[in-house]
Amino acid sequence: MITDLLELDLLRTFVLAVDLDSFARAADQVARSQSAVSLQMQRLEEITGQQLFLKQGRGWRLTANGEILLGYARQMLDINQQAIAALTATQIAGKVKLGLPADFAESGLPVALARFAAIHPQMEIEVTLERQAVLAQLLQSGKLDVIISFGKNAPEEAMPIGTLPIRWIGGADSTVALQQPLPLLLFEAPCLFRTTGLAALEKVKRTWRPALTSGSVAGMWAAAQAGLGITIRTEIGLPAGCRVLTPSSGLPPLPDVAVFMLMRKKTPSPAVKRLIDILHETITTQLNDLRKRAKKGVK
Repeated sequence: MITDLLELDLLRTFVLAVDLDSFARAADQVARSQSAVSLQMQRLEEITGQQLFLKQGRGWRLTANGEILLGYARQMLDINQQAIAALTATQIAGKVKLGLPADFAESGLPVALARFAAIHPQMEIEVTLERQAVLAQLLQSGKLDVIISFGKNAPEEAMPIGTLPIRWIGGADSTVALQQPLPLLLFEAPCLFRTTGLAALEKVKRTWRPALTSGSVAGMWAAAQAGLGITIRTEIGLPAGCRVLTPSSGLPPLPDVAVFMLMRKKTPSPAVKRLIDILHETITTQLNDLRKRAKKGVK
């Protein structure tokens, strides 16, 4: 039996713990200790009168009631943010300049921009899709307000979002990965994914040849779909017709990559701050969904 009103503070921590798949990571986000977050989750179970978590190995998973609460928690937090924005920020006007890799253009970006536009109808959003090196230069020169980027680690001044495994990605024909030398679809240097993949091949002394060099992510996806070779990327924005190659393909393992945001100003404007919050929430959910799929073996 529910004995009290659901507290938004508890729901916010609950959603963070699920999205980050960790009480410890959620604790970092809300500036609390891990034990304090555990107590918050116990309190939420007391209020709802339901078990929300089940132990699973060293971790945990949501119960059926936990899944039900998660959906309502997201709606309640979103309504809360909309109410605050409606009272304080609807008259903010101006332009927010966002830069991000093309990987995000057809994944989390439309959802984030639609939410932002609903809250700040007077704001104009200028989106730049570019390579990471170019985005960093534009941010430094003041031509962008915020960028999303990949890196081996998140810089100290960045807002971390999460991590993703780097993958070998090909088309429907799995035999392409067995070719000698291995035909690679490479992004133009400098490129973190290119450097990481070539280093992994060098480590196992696997020969390779450049089948395509491109400055376009869409171009590499198209070449992979056509069976021209293997590319190196994350699963963000992975289109139909491309698939992650499993270890059985004989390709060496690849490390994780950090996903983070960098801001031009340490104290951004209210509108930029709201866009950052929406992007962070949207992409965190996206990364968490990919991690869950990977755990279940769904590629």
